[in-house]
Amino acid sequence: MANQIGIFLRLYYRPARAFGEILDTGSLTFAAVVAIAVSVALQSLSLLIPIAVLFVPAAVIIVSAWTGRGSAGVALQRDYAPMLACTLMAWAASNLLIVPLMYVAQEYLMWARIIAAVYFAVLAAIAVQAVAGAAFGQAAVTALGSIAAAIGGYFAWGQLGGLPYMFMSPFILIWLYPMIRANMDAVSGGLRSRQNFRRNLEAATLNPRDADAHFQLGLIYQDRRNFSEATARFKRAVEIDPSDAGAHYQLGRIAREQNRMQEALVHLAEAHRLDPKHSSNEVWRDLGATNLELGNAEIARQFLEAYVDRREYDPQGLYWLGRSYKTLNRPGDAKTMFERAIEAAQTAPPHLRRQAAKWGSQARSELRRS
Repeated sequence: MANQIGIFLRLYYRPARAFGEILDTGSLTFAAVVAIAVSVALQSLSLLIPIAVLFVPAAVIIVSAWTGRGSAGVALQRDYAPMLACTLMAWAASNLLIVPLMYVAQEYLMWARIIAAVYFAVLAAIAVQAVAGAAFGQAAVTALGSIAAAIGGYFAWGQLGGLPYMFMSPFILIWLYPMIRANMDAVSGGLRSRQNFRRNLEAATLNPRDADAHFQLGLIYQDRRNFSEATARFKRAVEIDPSDAGAHYQLGRIAREQNRMQEALVHLAEAHRLDPKHSSNEVWRDLGATNLELGNAEIARQFLEAYVDRREYDPQGLYWLGRSYKTLNRPGDAKTMFERAIEAAQTAPPHLRRQAAKWGSQARSELRRS
């Protein structure tokens, strides 16, 4: 209980870390109890229904579609419970501060509710980022879209009059129970399965020679965009096993994400030396892109041409090769690569199409500027 309370309080001064702790050791039951207690104090218990039924599913579906993390069904089974726990805690933290005003300063209550709503939107965005590993911009838009869905659904429910309450009938619930039980069990187990997996990895790190356990934990933190902890795990994996190309590659990707290009080049070059075929040859692409951003256009061209020879339908590789040709004043070759990048993005498999669209869009922008 003390641990759960500590996590809740950290939402006020270290929210990103707090949401990570909710995913690692948080309790959905505790989150629900805190949210219900705050709701009862504010006399707004009914608001928790649209949060659980509308906001959370909308957030999971929107961000999963945006980031290419799987179909709606797969995403809901994996992320609904973690997102619900984080969202309930966020709602409780943002609204708890209003409770004293209910009794001592009701004239400020309306403004306090507006501030609490804005605070909830910010916390919800950070929660989406933690659960789905999205960029903050994507997470913010997801949170706002989900809030709109919850508000719209809440008012739509009111317009339907007594019809929705038919489904609260004991006879209807008994009839529906066998149909939804299996799916609900799968959905509610999402948080528990994440925590069990991480707990097993933490136990494995007690073995001083187990580099893979640190590597897998690094991937978990990287997915949450907790780059400092991910970097520490990958570096530990490299200390245990210097021949681990995967850890070097991920360190290079994080350094690129944080615009530390020279450091990224060192790790990517080492990953390439250890295993040139690592990550389906993507180490060639990332080495080329990094060299290009460091001003080494000719070296970038060599890596990117080698990569495109191996992965000729990757829009990201085609885009970067086009950029290298453009930098080397080869406009005809650049135009060809940008056109191929657009075509590759349009014909990408459905589960990769959204990620590929980014590179198709950037290739179009390059063509317009040329």
